[in-house]
Amino acid sequence: MLNITILILTLLILISQNILLLNEESLILLCFVMFTWLIYNKLKSSIQHDLESKALSIYNSIESSFNSILLLLKLELDTQQGAKSLISDFFSLKQHFIKLTTFVTLNLKKFTLNNLQKSYKKKLIFTQRLEKQTSKLLALLIIKKLNKIVNLHQYYLKDFPLITWNCIYKISLREYFEII
Repeated sequence: MLNITILILTLLILISQNILLLNEESLILLCFVMFTWLIYNKLKSSIQHDLESKALSIYNSIESSFNSILLLLKLELDTQQGAKSLISDFFSLKQHFIKLTTFVTLNLKKFTLNNLQKSYKKKLIFTQRLEKQTSKLLALLIIKKLNKIVNLHQYYLKDFPLITWNCIYKISLREYFEII
């Protein structure tokens, strides 16, 4: 309170000595200064509280944005590490694929040869069985035909007394004996 009284007394002295002129602008300035000083003194705590709450909300929003950026950076780092591990997995897959292809190319000849041998062996066994059965069948057919021929030949020799038949029979019999 003492400061206000000193200030007012100083102003009155300056005005009475015409050092400070009182016109409209200076009176408006004086009123404005007094108004802001009174507002500041009376509303200082509420304004300070309001500014502190705004500062706290700004701090919280900055902190939450920092936390979200930090979380996103961690996720990005995890993604990049996952990509690195994926790249290393693909590299090891490449190595395994190279080993597999070299193994297959080296052993393909043996494998195909074994498979071909097995299949040809089966085919040869089938062909051998087929030949045996065919030879048996041909032998039976030939025997039947020869039997029919012999029967016809005997029939012709007995029933038809032709000399040419006897002659042919004797010649064929001689040739047979010579072969034996």
